[in-house]
Amino acid sequence: MEESPAAEDKRLDFIADCVLRTLKVRPDRWEKCASDKDSRQVLQDFLDTAEQRTLMVSVSAAGLLEPATSFAGSRKNKAVYFMKREKAVLSPESIKDRLVYGDLSSAPLDQFSALVGEVVAPLLSNRKNHINWPHFVSQDIKHHVQSLKTGVLVLSGRLQGKTLLPLPAGFEKVEQIALEADQSGAAADRSIIHSLESAVIEWSHQIHTVLKKDSSEAVLGGKHPTPHAELLFWNNRYADLECIHSQLNSCKVKKMEALMEAVESSYYPALVNMQRDVLAALEEAQDICTYLTPLQRLFEEVENMEFPDVKGQIKALMHMVCLVWANSRYYNTPGRLIVLLQETCNLLIQQARVYLVPEEVLTGEPAESLVRVHTSLEVLRLFRSTYEDHRANLRKYQKNGIMVRPWDFSPMLVFSRLDQFISTLENIKDVLSTYLDLMKLEKLEIGGIRGKALSLQIQLLYQEFLDSYRVFTEKPYDCLDATNTEFEGDVRDFKLKVDDADRRLGAIFCQAFDDASGLEHTFKVLEMFGGLTERPLIAVDVVGKYPLLLSLFDKELDSCKQLYNKQMKAMKELGSAPTNKNMPEVSGGLRWAHELQQRIRVPFSKLRLLFP
Repeated sequence: MEESPAAEDKRLDFIADCVLRTLKVRPDRWEKCASDKDSRQVLQDFLDTAEQRTLMVSVSAAGLLEPATSFAGSRKNKAVYFMKREKAVLSPESIKDRLVYGDLSSAPLDQFSALVGEVVAPLLSNRKNHINWPHFVSQDIKHHVQSLKTGVLVLSGRLQGKTLLPLPAGFEKVEQIALEADQSGAAADRSIIHSLESAVIEWSHQIHTVLKKDSSEAVLGGKHPTPHAELLFWNNRYADLECIHSQLNSCKVKKMEALMEAVESSYYPALVNMQRDVLAALEEAQDICTYLTPLQRLFEEVENMEFPDVKGQIKALMHMVCLVWANSRYYNTPGRLIVLLQETCNLLIQQARVYLVPEEVLTGEPAESLVRVHTSLEVLRLFRSTYEDHRANLRKYQKNGIMVRPWDFSPMLVFSRLDQFISTLENIKDVLSTYLDLMKLEKLEIGGIRGKALSLQIQLLYQEFLDSYRVFTEKPYDCLDATNTEFEGDVRDFKLKVDDADRRLGAIFCQAFDDASGLEHTFKVLEMFGGLTERPLIAVDVVGKYPLLLSLFDKELDSCKQLYNKQMKAMKELGSAPTNKNMPEVSGGLRWAHELQQRIRVPFSKLRLLFP
């Protein structure tokens, strides 16, 4: 019987030994990894394929060993890497010499930073290693080492969300040089001064990048952030500026500042201005964070609650925004308030989309979708009207007689996207309402001489509408995307087809109305069409028939009057009113009067519904 390849391949033993020693896992974990088909294939490809030069083995969240062919992806645990020195197939005899291997931290940047700071920089900066080097080569190496240290420090700070200011090369000599200059009155070492001035220039670029950042960048970039992005921006900005401020006011930087002032460096004023700008920006960020923090809870509630319940939070939310505007020293500018309100609109749109479900709003149950669309429109319009109310009543937020700055910017700057979304919902509402209206055609049956032919026309029209609606709703795009011009075009086409169907229905109504044999049949035609008569294009034809309907009612009144007069005449001639057969005189007379009254009252009550 053939033995397992894992048992006889010495190359795998070498890799297993490195993995087990480095990751400190039990041998059975390796055996389980090597016996897995996919994992074994990765290992064999690395050993037997010359082009495959990289292998990485890490521990998964479940505690299992996972081999991979690249360093891609984030890891939370330590890993072991193996790299071939050249493209070659590994043999048991050459595997140790042809591989470079070692451990890889779950935070490679921190590992690299420690490597640079504790190994590379001390090794390359040690003067004893430069004894036989030309002076310019030595200086160039020192410069590149310093640049590497600076780059690693700055990048590490960025990943932490902080701006770290690297100290200049030769900084450790600053205090000594300043002391010697004071004692001897001699000029300080120009190379050290140059290094300090270069650091100030580098710091100015870093700080300028931080100071010019604005929370509106995402909005201006065409993105649709929510208020969470605004709050996060200012919290991060405050923390970053606090970090920069503490670095600029540290003892080390103060020594730099003192030396630059002593030698009358031209960059000393720039350093002072930099400190002043950072302090001003820090005060601004602190003020804004203080006043925006109470809004965080309200925004979280809006984001976590059911969308119909948002109506109860809108007034409180706008009240808090007005308080921020009236009390904050730095957030009461149109640009910042517009961004916050735009992001609030984005949050409401986001929550409305979740509530409506874009994939189901047109393909789901139309009646339920229509209710959801109607509810969403109520919430969004309430937010807009609440904004207008608070905008008109900002005076009530003034304190100590200090007037509150009015919101004199155009509402279009705030509600442009929201208005587009509301318009989209209106289109969807019209489509769903039309569907529910025209679905009534399925059961519409018309009587009379031409009733069968007219009913066939209605069924044909109904089938055409279903086909149009199915084509319209099967489109693959997001119908709730307000920027989707294709959806707008399809809505226009759909409405044109519906308008044509309404005109044809109006013509059918007119024919059925004209064929009606009397007032009662005429009202039955109106009742059969029901809510369809309220559709604008059909209503035009319906209203045109109202004079004829009134004329029929007048004739009915005249007929009733003639019957009444005839009854009264017979009563005078006979001494008693004629009654139905086998009816007593009094009850028969009452029955006759009641029937005549109903003949007038029933059509009159229906007319009152038409002409309220």
